[in-house]
Amino acid sequence: MDTLIAQPAGLALLRLLDPDHVQGAVARQALAQDLASLHGKQLLALLRRLRAAQSNQQHYAGASVEQTEQQFGAAIAAVKAELATRPHIPNKQEAKALRQAAAKKR
Repeated sequence: MDTLIAQPAGLALLRLLDPDHVQGAVARQALAQDLASLHGKQLLALLRRLRAAQSNQQHYAGASVEQTEQQFGAAIAAVKAELATRPHIPNKQEAKALRQAAAKKR
């Protein structure tokens, strides 16, 4: 059973938006995964998730930049390091340009 604990309004909002929210869960999950076995797009999605969680902690839970860097910095760095070993994944604009260039060659 949950006990009522005084918390910042932002953290209460986070708990309403994500009932399964546990402090630092996203970063722990990212570090627990075998990043080398994930596809490049999965790594990019994980990086977006980590950055969003970091931003939410700063803007809604009232955490300072230093606190969020300490909490998420290692996980973000690990994902970025793994992405650096992979070939470049084109974004939407690059993919469109590649398709158009290929179509012109035909």
